[in-house]
Amino acid sequence: MDNTLFVNISDIHVKYENKELISKKLEELIRQLHVFSIENKNIFILVSGDIAHSGKKEEYEYVYDYFEDMATKYHLIMCPGNHDHDFTNYTSIVRNQLLKADIETLDDSSIDLITSGMRSYYDFETSLNTFKPQQENKLCKSYALDLGNRTVSITTFNTAWCSQLHEKGGSMSFPQRYVIDSPLNDVNITILHHPLSWLEPNNHKHLRNMLREKSNIVITGHEHVEDNLRIESESNKCLMLEAMCFDDNWSESNGFLTFKFEENDVLVKSYKWLDNEFSEVNQVKQSEIIKQNSISINNYIVKIDYLKSILDIGVNFIHPDKDDLNLEDVFIYPNIKKIDGESKLDMKKISSDSILMSSNNKVILIGDEYCGKSTLLKKYFLDAAKKGFLPLSIDCGIVKRAGSDYNKIIQKFLTSQYENISLSEFVNSSTIKVALIDSFDLIRGDKKSVERFLENTTKVFDKIIITVSDSFDFNGSELIGDNYFKEGYEKYEILRLGYKLRYDLVHKWNLMKEECTNENKVLLAKNDLAFKTITRIIGRNYIPSTPFFLLTMLQSMENGNSLDVNASSYGYYYEYLITHSLGSASVRKEELDEFFNYVKELSFYYFNNNYQEDTRDNLYDFNVRFCKDYGVRIDFENRISLLVKAKIMEKKDGGYYKFKYPYVYYFFIAKHLAETIREPGTVEIINGLVSSLGKRRSMSILMFLTHHSRDESILDKVVEQARTLFKTNKPTKLDIKIKFINDIVDALPSIKFQTQDRLQLRRDYEHRRDEQEEKTNRLENFEEDEDHVSKEDNKNDVASGSDLLKEMNLTFKSLEILGQISRNYYGSLKVPQKKRLLGEAINAPLRTLDFFISYIRDESEVVLEAIERKLFEQNDEKLTQLKVKEMAKHFLFQLVIGLSYTILSKISSSIGSNNLQPVIDELCDEYESNAGKILKLATMLELGNSISVEHLRSILHSLDKNPISDNLVKSIVLNYLYMFERSDNEVQQICSVAGISYNSVSKHIGLEKINKKN
Repeated sequence: MDNTLFVNISDIHVKYENKELISKKLEELIRQLHVFSIENKNIFILVSGDIAHSGKKEEYEYVYDYFEDMATKYHLIMCPGNHDHDFTNYTSIVRNQLLKADIETLDDSSIDLITSGMRSYYDFETSLNTFKPQQENKLCKSYALDLGNRTVSITTFNTAWCSQLHEKGGSMSFPQRYVIDSPLNDVNITILHHPLSWLEPNNHKHLRNMLREKSNIVITGHEHVEDNLRIESESNKCLMLEAMCFDDNWSESNGFLTFKFEENDVLVKSYKWLDNEFSEVNQVKQSEIIKQNSISINNYIVKIDYLKSILDIGVNFIHPDKDDLNLEDVFIYPNIKKIDGESKLDMKKISSDSILMSSNNKVILIGDEYCGKSTLLKKYFLDAAKKGFLPLSIDCGIVKRAGSDYNKIIQKFLTSQYENISLSEFVNSSTIKVALIDSFDLIRGDKKSVERFLENTTKVFDKIIITVSDSFDFNGSELIGDNYFKEGYEKYEILRLGYKLRYDLVHKWNLMKEECTNENKVLLAKNDLAFKTITRIIGRNYIPSTPFFLLTMLQSMENGNSLDVNASSYGYYYEYLITHSLGSASVRKEELDEFFNYVKELSFYYFNNNYQEDTRDNLYDFNVRFCKDYGVRIDFENRISLLVKAKIMEKKDGGYYKFKYPYVYYFFIAKHLAETIREPGTVEIINGLVSSLGKRRSMSILMFLTHHSRDESILDKVVEQARTLFKTNKPTKLDIKIKFINDIVDALPSIKFQTQDRLQLRRDYEHRRDEQEEKTNRLENFEEDEDHVSKEDNKNDVASGSDLLKEMNLTFKSLEILGQISRNYYGSLKVPQKKRLLGEAINAPLRTLDFFISYIRDESEVVLEAIERKLFEQNDEKLTQLKVKEMAKHFLFQLVIGLSYTILSKISSSIGSNNLQPVIDELCDEYESNAGKILKLATMLELGNSISVEHLRSILHSLDKNPISDNLVKSIVLNYLYMFERSDNEVQQICSVAGISYNSVSKHIGLEKINKKN
């Protein structure tokens, strides 16, 4: 075949407006083909779609003579594209209805109707194809060519059959029944217009696997890329060619590709339209592409197939603007915490990216099934290769028995991961060798064989990183046996992603969006909305904050076409996760109702008995009662195994069972309460939950209850409970006049804005939140005894707990509940109902703030004296009494500002929603106070909404001037300017109106450079 050349042209898009240019290009192409024919006996012209612009007959007539010339002198094979549809032909709704049907149920007559707009293309193709297909159907054709020394198969797919005027990636499909299974030839070429990423994921996967297995060359068009070449193969045999567009004003590269087979290689050349002629601009061989797409470590090459399995994230996540997500696109290094065997609490967390280069060469990473252990080892493989190490992944699920021949185990993994390295070369290599041993808890064997496996690994490898499940018993287990890990192994727990790492993942996801690539303002706004939504869904660790769950959330938000997901979707989201888990455990759809009812009753059984976990025998008795109550037969052994497999339940040591994730437990308890909400027993339970709202369990169940029900009685109880908080106070007006503030007002420092990296500022802010949450968690009872109190304790909780901190806690929990209900049902609550909920959501925290401000105002001298004493005690320097008094006043002023800012920010973040803003504005206006006006501004800016300078000026001018309000407004505006991107001109104008000093760091740096030059 050395004298056979294949020429690919695509995306001509001929129409009346460009027919002269297209004619010129086709004339030049024909001259170029004549040059090619000097050295090539056979020339095959392969057209991968979009010959016309809108599928009209006259458009094909514009180019017919040129194509006839090519078909006469050479061989011509083509397939259609979406522009080869005449969409004006489809005037009825029948086509759209057929496209909504199951594609595998469509017959030839349906396909004829769906593709009737391609009639002009079909006539054009039929009159020009130079030989008859060996096999064909309505959507696929297969040609067999005998070139003497080799046989060639060329198969074309009409992927554009289901195209629509405005089609989207991931929404198309190709019926499997119309795929022609051609016999394998020496060379097998496939042509289709749409890249596979445009197909629905499952359909995409089926077609991709078939093409990878049976094709040497796959040619696609449509995306107008510049000769994008890549390998998609088992054993590196399938070359994917994404065609250059023949004519596109928006693309820098117009032209065509050629390829020919040379011995065991393929030579690809690119020809670009330059200065009114086609010029060769690039050539590359398949062997070179393989090297470019692989990793070479000291001349040892990682197999492309294995590299692709490393980059494969394992779950078919779909991004709106990135066709094929890989590991590098979405990977975030989780934090880890060293376990010393005695105390986990005092060990500082570190980033897992430090492990590969750490001084310790034996590391064990511990985590549950969703924490990303295997993914982390994949990343270590890539990192080790980039550093010039020789990594080897050892999956203990494949090893199975430790007693197997160790050399054969290593040889097996070497063969699957590297192209050209023998066991002897690997073992004797002086390069640092890294063993990445995954799922060590799956290995089987007696103690001696497992110890020998580890000893041999230590002899071969310089560094060993092992992952085990969090259920692995290091001190001996009936499954594993004694502890095999002797001295030298450091153990680390893989932590869930905190605020900062969650934000980093959201940022990576959004950074792949076209609209965010060059628009920092849009990027930061989308980051903020997605991050806040995810944080609300996760709640108090209802859902594990792991990459799998976070990416699932991000994808689901994209499917909703909005990042501003209101809380009413959260309940459906939790239900989706549960349904997905049951489906993964092979629970059929028709069984879901019974399973949901079973888990609902089981969760209430745990709740009613105040259990965290229960024995197998007790759960067996529960199963008997359930079967009797509902008249069904359920095999207990099968049921409990399914619930464990579906991650609903978890088996603990000693044969005890508990709910694996809080969100499952709370979801189903709340579901039970919602379905029995009028029963006296349920009413009593809900009353107890509302009165003990400060407790984590009560808060969580009520949160989920509002997902299941919007019953007025729930709203009434939460509102009435909130009204009891700080009831002797009135909502603060923030028209504060305190003598000590007036004394220092002239000495208060100015608030300054400095140009900084907003992304880094946000990351730093989320890092501080992580640190604060870590401190808070250390103070909590890790066994959560407080959440498992008796019903009598629940009833008496508020009466016995009247201290200030508890009342503050209740205030903020009430705010969260009221804010969530308002967001849940923004579309069905009438304005008076919204005002009632939002009004108390605002009033309770403002009463709390009034309590503190009133105390400071009335007892300022006492408070200042206490601060002065503390300053004298803590300061070794000899300060004058006057200086100490001044410092105390400044400290107390900052305390008032900090407390006011915290409470206002908490209100705005809890109730802030574009859907509720009109009602919030109306409520804030009714206060006729500084507090209402500042809160109105805070809720607007909380959402990242742009605010005009004039609007800001009008709000500021309406305030009664005092130092507290002035500083609060400046702080809120400053936070907004740091969190969201605005132009420098807008920032300067906003700062000027708000009275914030504007300092441009960039100008300062520039001045320093000038000074250095001088």
